[in-house]
This record gives sequence, structure tokens and C-alpha cells, in this order.
Amino acid sequence: MNERDRTTCQWCQGTGYVTRALAYCSGVDPFHGAAETVHRAGECKHCRGTGAYDARRDPMLEHWREEEPGDEA
Repeated sequence: MNERDRTTCQWCQGTGYVTRALAYCSGVDPFHGAAETVHRAGECKHCRGTGAYDARRDPMLEHWREEEPGDEA
């Protein structure tokens, strides 16, 4: 296994972008009725668009849990 294989982001497969589907329903009740769906490309939130995964950059992880008590600035 080479270095590229170990760091490639598994969520975007190294592209840095993922497809997001957005749905819009008109009216007061968004869960009933016909919806229009739009697909958009967006930056991968796990690697922040780099394509290479690094846990230190992943905002989905709770980094504050790694701090020891008393380490607050």
C-alpha cells in the first residue's frame, strides 16, 4: 500500500468534492407535496477539499475531547 492509498479521503475518493442533493417543496408543509430536487457539487467536509484525509482537519471529529483538563487557554 503506498502513501496515496492511505491518505485518500474515503468520502470523496480523493476528488475533494461530493455531490449534494437539495430538495425544495413549496407551501407550509415541506413534507407533503411534490418536491423539486437539485444536485450540486460541494467541497468535501471531511478533507476540506484537499482529497487527502487528515483527522486533524476533519471538522466532524470532536477535537475538544482530546484536550486534557486544565489545558484551556
